[in-house]
Amino acid sequence: MPGGPFRARNALTTVPSRTQTDMSTEFKARQPKGIPVGGQFAPDRHSESGVTLNQVRNRELMAERRELLKTSGYIPAATLHAANAPTTTERRGEWWNRNFVAAEYRAAGKGYPQMPDDYTPARTLGHAMSGHRRTHRMNYGNKDIQLRMPSVTSIKRFSKEHMNPTFDVPVSVSIKGGAPVQGWVRVTKTGPDQWETTTLGGPKGDAADQVAEAAAAVLESRRPTAALSRVSDLLEARKQREAARGSELNPIKSSFIDSIGYDEPSSTMATRIGDKLYGHKVTKQFFDAVRSAERPGAVFNKLVRQGQGSGVEQCSKCNRFSATGVSHTCPTGHKPESGIGLDHVERARTRASHVAATASRGVDPVLDRKVAPAAAPVNTAPAPGAQPVPAKKTGLPGRRRRV
Repeated sequence: MPGGPFRARNALTTVPSRTQTDMSTEFKARQPKGIPVGGQFAPDRHSESGVTLNQVRNRELMAERRELLKTSGYIPAATLHAANAPTTTERRGEWWNRNFVAAEYRAAGKGYPQMPDDYTPARTLGHAMSGHRRTHRMNYGNKDIQLRMPSVTSIKRFSKEHMNPTFDVPVSVSIKGGAPVQGWVRVTKTGPDQWETTTLGGPKGDAADQVAEAAAAVLESRRPTAALSRVSDLLEARKQREAARGSELNPIKSSFIDSIGYDEPSSTMATRIGDKLYGHKVTKQFFDAVRSAERPGAVFNKLVRQGQGSGVEQCSKCNRFSATGVSHTCPTGHKPESGIGLDHVERARTRASHVAATASRGVDPVLDRKVAPAAAPVNTAPAPGAQPVPAKKTGLPGRRRRV
């Protein structure tokens, strides 16, 4: 059996008996206080006995990725259990290999570039896929989160060298001491000291928002190693970032109102009537009532107009509005696919296929198996007026009468 960090093992023999007899049973650890729930980066505690359920699930995920990587089309990003804690530099090769498996891949000739595993100035010999030295990684963290990714210096240099495209950066992360996971963050430099960051793979949630905000905070700081120590609450920082982008005004069918919008961070509804923009503090339910009403003007007069007023300002560049006093930043978002670095992406895909196959040898992927619907019952009752069907002769002796 092949060796290496992903050497396949008969791991299921050491799993506790309950999981052997019923793999459909899920053991969900109680969520520790203070640890966010939701999202692909949500932390989980694992047991210390033998081979953990996390390791078994990781092999199943590898099997799923193995099957997906056999196709040539789009493969969404995923999140895998990390090779080790973000605070350590050990097992570098396995760290990169798992991220290759977890990456997003698109059809040949398409896709976003990945941060290369060999992006170093000197290009000396090393252990990257190309045979050069691996990209330098750094750990950034605070009391709530530990994040390991390519160094900010290398990320910024890669972005500048390629005219600031949108590209994907591999990360490993642990939140509140939870089990570390590995995945990808999509990044785009949108202005001086401004970065757009989005986590890839899996559902969104508080944990995913924390990872995205941590990456943005590090990239935007002049002192990256101290960046996260200055952020006491990543979720609150993320909310403030979203609030600074403002909200859209959308046209509405009304002879009285031209357009309306709702800014959730400040609970403010903006209403444009003619050339004036009015703001009111209302609930989202009141806003929805106006938006969905057959006569929006009448509902606005009844529910909103007499309520608490609030100052609102509209940006002349992006036409979005925000509450007065909020420092507005026009949202730019990620850029379209640039087509750069596709050679590296294809090499990463080839490596990912080999790694996933080796790590999941002997494991069937856990895929959604749809059960075919039961056949509709056949109506065997005779139709009205139908002639009786004669019994078919079988050649067997008939039933004898008793004398």
